[in-house]
Amino acid sequence: MILSDKTIREYIDCGKIEILPQFDHADIRPTGIRLHLSEELLVPIEGQTIDLSSDVEVQFQRITIADTGYYLKPNMFVLGSTSERILTPSNIVCHLEGRSTIARLGLSIHCTSGVIDSTHDEARSIVLEIKNSGPFEIILKPRGAIAMLLFSELTEPISQRSQSQYKGQQAVLPPNLKYIKGT
Repeated sequence: MILSDKTIREYIDCGKIEILPQFDHADIRPTGIRLHLSEELLVPIEGQTIDLSSDVEVQFQRITIADTGYYLKPNMFVLGSTSERILTPSNIVCHLEGRSTIARLGLSIHCTSGVIDSTHDEARSIVLEIKNSGPFEIILKPRGAIAMLLFSELTEPISQRSQSQYKGQQAVLPPNLKYIKGT
């Protein structure tokens, strides 16, 4: 069951869902909350060949987004993260979704990893896989509203601990291929 705006507000107000470092209730939408882009991006360094059976470190350039923004050209891909860190109880899972208006420009904020189930052990930021599939240059600005987060209640609390590959995630992190084999 996806939580409604009323339930989300109640859970935030009573501390069942925590959004750090601060949260504006105006960002509560009918079935989720608006999330904002942090101030850093990871831009992939071109020319790398990645073997998914290896634990090679993928190379990125870390940049701080100027107040004037970062120009994401058509067909470009970068990693970003939310400025918010989310903490939920173990019976709530989050779903990351794009925003309709920016999707209509061709901007995707996650490629395939829309389920966020690692927020019950610690407050974590959410890494965004940002791809410009449209014909326009799109300016990404720090603190700009970029995504939606939905909350679902589970039939029972999660009993497993979160995987440690992204433990302590407070900002954008590159992929950690050491865990891709399921270890």
